[in-house]
Amino acid sequence: MVKSNTSTFSINFTLFLTLSILFLPIKVNAYETNAAVAYEFIGDFENDKKNIIQKAKKMACKKAFNKYIKTFDQDKLVNYKRVQDKIESNLSKYMVCDEIVDESIDFSNSTYSIVVIANISTNKIEQTMIQSSAIANNSDEGSEIVMFMLSRTVSGVKQKDKRNTKVDQNLSSEDINQIEAENEGEISISSETASTKKSVSGGNTIESSPEIFYKIEDGYNETIAGGMEELLNSAGFELVPSFEFEELDQINEDIKVAFTKESSLPSKLRRSIGKVMKVEGISYWVEGIFDIGKLETDSATGNKVVNVSVSRATLWGANSKGRFKSIATVSGNQRKGKGSSYDQAVRNAIRLCSQSVAKQMVNKLNAKGVK
Repeated sequence: MVKSNTSTFSINFTLFLTLSILFLPIKVNAYETNAAVAYEFIGDFENDKKNIIQKAKKMACKKAFNKYIKTFDQDKLVNYKRVQDKIESNLSKYMVCDEIVDESIDFSNSTYSIVVIANISTNKIEQTMIQSSAIANNSDEGSEIVMFMLSRTVSGVKQKDKRNTKVDQNLSSEDINQIEAENEGEISISSETASTKKSVSGGNTIESSPEIFYKIEDGYNETIAGGMEELLNSAGFELVPSFEFEELDQINEDIKVAFTKESSLPSKLRRSIGKVMKVEGISYWVEGIFDIGKLETDSATGNKVVNVSVSRATLWGANSKGRFKSIATVSGNQRKGKGSSYDQAVRNAIRLCSQSVAKQMVNKLNAKGVK
């Protein structure tokens, strides 16, 4: 592959990151919080009203921001710590908190209470964290990641017959009826015996899990790459499709076969990928599968709805000895996409799901200080 020089990459990367921040769709999280200020030590409420309200608003806004921080997972929290002072010293740049929805005064206790709604610009905060990452501050050329991520649908399910185990138990019992008869002072006893047989059936049923077969959907590979590329590029990585390497042609076919039955690649295939990556001088590659669900219809709008899930995606990286090991694994990602057609709904779901996967991976890589 043709590689640009270091200075050119630095300029292009800085320009790309700046444009990403400027044109990224604004994402806002709203939080409603309250705060109370005991103003007896500040002064009379009427005389110092403006100062008291401002103090209460500041407390409520900070409380709202802390609510947002508590939603971070461990990796994101590690990344936030690097820029905490920068953000919290200038919160007005990252949030709008001037909407008062309720306020009250308790004159008997000299307390002023307020309820506000804070709108936090999550994109700005996430971009600030990305800019502080090790890879973003690396003057070298962006690290390449080769992508082995495909999408699939269920083509068939093989259900094995249930295996029944039965137990038969036979019981025998005898009932004796005795009749006493009095005959001229003598007692005679006659006996009648009845024999009964009882049959009891019972046991258990063993049911095997169904065997699921999948069909690889090649038409959505660019959608997967497009969803992941935006975030990976902004973090200083370069996503490279596997079809660019002739040495991977057979491996790509073997991967398709593997993913028709399994959700992760066999060890033999991983070793084969690692050998090619080592020869090409590439330190990272990512594997995963996007499972496309059944078509649904939104009862309210009539739009087509499809759920896409990624049960597991793994980023492999070479260590100092050139051996590949898992450095970031994300799981449990699923998104629903809507559209006027099945194809559009699938593409929207894949795009959202791939963005989620990429965001989690970038958080993990940044938290580990990967360059």
